[in-house]
Amino acid sequence: MKKPPSKQEMRRHLERQTRSYLKDGGEIRAVPQGVSAVDEAVSAIHTPIFTGKPQQRTPVNDVIDTLNRRREAQLKRTPKTVQRAKTKPKKEIVYDDFGEPLRVVYRDE
Repeated sequence: MKKPPSKQEMRRHLERQTRSYLKDGGEIRAVPQGVSAVDEAVSAIHTPIFTGKPQQRTPVNDVIDTLNRRREAQLKRTPKTVQRAKTKPKKEIVYDDFGEPLRVVYRDE
């Protein structure tokens, strides 16, 4: 499969065409901004995505391993048991049939 032209090649080709046109007596008038000479209905411009040499990648395997170990260590932690303070006995007053207090009783709950 033929490799598509890079942006630099397309730019050089366009400059050569322009110089050739001007050398043969052509004249460039004012061209409105945004106007293209290429009819996209006939053939769309295919801009290459990857034209340069591939860049070297920075290996991060050791960083990923460190993060994974840290995550595993956090998952292995057991929650600390919280000791609740002993509740004080609840004071209850026992009343007689007439609503007079008879005695005080303390109950653990």
